[in-house]
Amino acid sequence: MMTTPLLPIMATWSPEQKLAVYDLCRSISEILWQQDRDSLLEAMIRDDHERGFDHHLDVDDPNLELPFEDNPPF
Repeated sequence: MMTTPLLPIMATWSPEQKLAVYDLCRSISEILWQQDRDSLLEAMIRDDHERGFDHHLDVDDPNLELPFEDNPPF
């Protein structure tokens, strides 16, 4: 499935360049998570509250819904 890139320059990148950027972003993400996990979780919860979701009120279903429906064949 091809979609329009967010940045027009991305349309000119080779698959190797796209993979390099993807790998860099994953590495940065992992390093940030390892170093600042607690503050990142606090920021995520704060963002949820600002959007109207309160984790403390969701005692019946503590899991967040996934954005797709999964019907396994088994």
